[in-house]
Amino acid sequence: MFQIVAAKSEEVLRKMHSSRGNHWTMAFAPLPETICVKDRRWAKAKPMSSPSPSVASTVHSPEEILAHPRFPAARAAFVDAVLALHEGDQFRSRLLVEAMRQVTFNLIVSLHLRHDVTDRSTWATPQRLKDEIRTFGLASPRRTDALVARLVQLGYVDIRPSEHDGRVRILIPTAKMMSLDREWLVYHYTPLHVMFPDPGYGEPMTRDTAFQRAQRLVALDFSAKGAEIMANNPSVMRFMGRDSGVLVLIKLIQMSGTGSADGLSYSDIGARFGISRTHVRALLEDAAEHGDVKLSGRGGRLVELKPALLQAFDRFLADAMSGHDLLYKLARERMAKAPRSALPGQLA
Repeated sequence: MFQIVAAKSEEVLRKMHSSRGNHWTMAFAPLPETICVKDRRWAKAKPMSSPSPSVASTVHSPEEILAHPRFPAARAAFVDAVLALHEGDQFRSRLLVEAMRQVTFNLIVSLHLRHDVTDRSTWATPQRLKDEIRTFGLASPRRTDALVARLVQLGYVDIRPSEHDGRVRILIPTAKMMSLDREWLVYHYTPLHVMFPDPGYGEPMTRDTAFQRAQRLVALDFSAKGAEIMANNPSVMRFMGRDSGVLVLIKLIQMSGTGSADGLSYSDIGARFGISRTHVRALLEDAAEHGDVKLSGRGGRLVELKPALLQAFDRFLADAMSGHDLLYKLARERMAKAPRSALPGQLA
């Protein structure tokens, strides 16, 4: 069995968060020419869209989110929502919960919804997908092809020839993929809904398909922001870059928050997410080498989450919440300006 030790109190962590001074609006400063998302993987940064002042001024900044008295409750709600969807589902956890795979999944949905048959530059082709993934520096073209083939095999994606040019293949998400995407939107908006319940975030929480369409359309213009968030949080990315790694991290955070000192065996936690006990051990040993956790006790089964890792996770979550708040407001603005029938793309 391994045991989780919370090294610092909520109050101490909040003081650590408050020492960081970057304001959310600085997120839209130009990115450097290259960004490092994973060790030894570099990507050319894309120009990033900027929201209108009327929208930007209403978005909750990461600093505001971290300082909010309901942040601990929002974090707990996010952790519980993620684990409710993935824990025990070995197949889906291993297939999709890794940085490159989840980015690929999201981009296929967004590219499909932006597809305009009259504009070839918008066609959701395998090459267009690779061009977008290059922003994140997460995968080679060959690995992207392999993942797309796997998604096709498992019923998440169809590949069909274009009706206007039979030589061109078009990626089309299936109803199964669109349904899972709506579930992901639920747990991404859950912490915001907990923190700011009035008026709340009703559309994603009720799995509204018109909101899904609008949100994914506007999200494509801010893919560079997503890459920046990843690049700025290397501690979390070390977990996200491994099969089910971020789920292991989230499970450890849940255990530390509930004081479940009896813990789980490496085999047990691996079984929950479709990975081996050896993979769990290697993941935690790598985290220990980077100073993210401390392993002690027989076989290294006593796991202490270091304050820096807890701070990094909170910062990552706050950055993501702020980004999703922006996309929520842009999506609502888009929905208000255009009737449902005017939004491109088909939802299943």
